[in-house]
Amino acid sequence: CEIEVDECLSDPCHNGATCVDHLNAFSCICQDGFEGTTCEANINECHSSPCLHNSSCADLIGGYRCICLPGFTGARCETDIDECASFPCKNGATCIDQPGNYFCQCCVKGFAGPRCEINVNECSSNPCLHGYCYDIVDGFYCLCNPGYAGLKCDQDIDDCIVNACEHNSTCVDLHLRYQCDCLPGWEGTFCEKESNECNSEPCKNNGTCMDLFNSYRCTCAAGWTGPDCSEDINECESEPCLNGATCYESVKPGQFVCSCQHGFTGTLCEVEINECLSGPCKNNGTCLDLINRFICNCAPGYYGSFCEMDVNECETSPCLHGGSCSNRLGGYLCFCLPGFTG
Repeated sequence: CEIEVDECLSDPCHNGATCVDHLNAFSCICQDGFEGTTCEANINECHSSPCLHNSSCADLIGGYRCICLPGFTGARCETDIDECASFPCKNGATCIDQPGNYFCQCCVKGFAGPRCEINVNECSSNPCLHGYCYDIVDGFYCLCNPGYAGLKCDQDIDDCIVNACEHNSTCVDLHLRYQCDCLPGWEGTFCEKESNECNSEPCKNNGTCMDLFNSYRCTCAAGWTGPDCSEDINECESEPCLNGATCYESVKPGQFVCSCQHGFTGTLCEVEINECLSGPCKNNGTCLDLINRFICNCAPGYYGSFCEMDVNECETSPCLHGGSCSNRLGGYLCFCLPGFTG
């Protein structure tokens, strides 16, 4: 038993560690990054949180690596990168460095954006009401449409300032022009002409129109009346038909017809009919005209309505002493017996 056993012969140490033999024992001298009796355990260098500014730690054998957030650098991410060093801010803006970032303070009005790189378009709000907007730095100007003025083209130019409206007419301002509102009786673009109220032909039914100032007068045709000759006159209201005749208004305006009683004639039934004109009485009878009739005064020896009948004078036995009677027109003749005469 004089020979000592070398416990290192079995390579008990791991991960490149050095084995040191001892009496009935051994020890391991570990490489950096390992620990344990046989150097079997990898030391986690990230446990001590060596990486700064919220960076991530990646454990390595015998060391670690820091994965930095944007804006930081260095083995432990301890150095803040100056993002303003590249002059990211435009148009005279001031760059303010921040951890892992930067901020541009736009000093000149009229610019915007993260780097003050955007020219603010003041025309985007359509400030020019009646015109075209031209954008400039920190402002705008308006080119107005015809008829408008003002910084925002919001003022309609009053065209009535100089106008040609006549006869106390009212000037009404319109865009790029004006209109004259005439007083009654005047017309024309500038109210320069007197209105002819007869132009509208206000008189109806062939009435004649006479123009007056701001008015007119109608002279109506026969059978019509009213301001514009639209009212039909009832000619029968004045009772023009005489002697009890009936009046009928004609279909022709201004006319009427009289229906006469028997015995009358004429337009107004004003003429009594002379029934004797036809000579109704016979045998020299005298005709007496009456209304709607006549009377015949018969000559001796006749009778009847028209004296048409001969009186038989023999009916009265005018012949004496047995004489014979012979009737004659308007008389008689006696034939006497012998011894008588007369």
